[in-house]
Amino acid sequence: MLKAFGERPVPGVRLTLVTRDVRTPYSGMLPGFVAGLYAYDELLIDAAGLARYAGAALVRGEAIGLDPVARTLAIRDQGTIGYDILSIDIGSVPNRAPAAAGLAVKPIADFAARLDRILAAARTGKGRFTMAIVGTGPAGVELAFALHRRLEGSGQRPDATVLLVGRDPEILAERSPRTRRRLTASLARRGIRLETLFDVTGFEEGELRAADGRRIPVDTVLWATESAAAPWLRNSGLALDAGGFIAVDATLRSLSHPAVFAAGDIAALPDPRPKAGVFAVRQGPVLAGNIRHALEGAPLEPYRPQRHWLTLLSTADERAVADKWGFSAEGRWVWRWKDWNDRRFVDGYNAVARQPPR
Repeated sequence: MLKAFGERPVPGVRLTLVTRDVRTPYSGMLPGFVAGLYAYDELLIDAAGLARYAGAALVRGEAIGLDPVARTLAIRDQGTIGYDILSIDIGSVPNRAPAAAGLAVKPIADFAARLDRILAAARTGKGRFTMAIVGTGPAGVELAFALHRRLEGSGQRPDATVLLVGRDPEILAERSPRTRRRLTASLARRGIRLETLFDVTGFEEGELRAADGRRIPVDTVLWATESAAAPWLRNSGLALDAGGFIAVDATLRSLSHPAVFAAGDIAALPDPRPKAGVFAVRQGPVLAGNIRHALEGAPLEPYRPQRHWLTLLSTADERAVADKWGFSAEGRWVWRWKDWNDRRFVDGYNAVARQPPR
């Protein structure tokens, strides 16, 4: 949206970007960073530079509340700011068990800062070390491969075990059977332990605990579970779905408050789709166009989500698996394709961020 408004400003409109991170990590490259294939700086999109390009004011902070009647947004330790139109694009967080310990994958900046400390503890400890990843979707599977490379494949900790845990009967429930078989076999070849049908309720006293009473001793836990919404939205007055995500119509506009838009993971679409980055990326141009139309009093356009979407899953050995339309392919060429796509995405926005405002 910032790129679009920088390219074609709307006269008389003042933009404000509210963000925790002025350099925003791109989640698609996170497993590569964990595996040691990318430096952290290579993941970062210059949000501050994009704001400057769009002529937007920058507020570095975290939204914690909303009054849609007064049209004000509350920012932690900074009071409130007013708006005429608000776009909420804050993503999601892992749906952790209540009061559970461990490390959540999101926010990514917090995860990256703490991961080094956990890996350092793993390298210096005595005896076997087990790192559990909760969540058998794409994020959990990629992180399992990445951590295996970091801990065991590098020789830093030959007695370390990576454990992948999930409540579904198989990994990657939304992908093709062939992709599931490929990656299940790859996990086994690497010695990554897989526990399915394990509905985690918490991590206490060095044990991962399931709803059926089973327990697994582990040293630390990474949460890569299904997405959850920011808790503050529950008191926002906005229409939400059962999971607490912002209910929007096909134009990405709030069902209850026309001055509010939402896109990406935080939006609950009328035609639901998984919480996956491919949908957020496709929503971006529609969001930018509809906010422009709303400012100009023009009709809004619907976002039409694709029924089939490409997933590229890294196995952290400079190979990857591609999945779409029920087809599956694996090889080094898939990794090169994924790496090229991801770098082009980040570098493209950073090139825009370096340009002067128009």
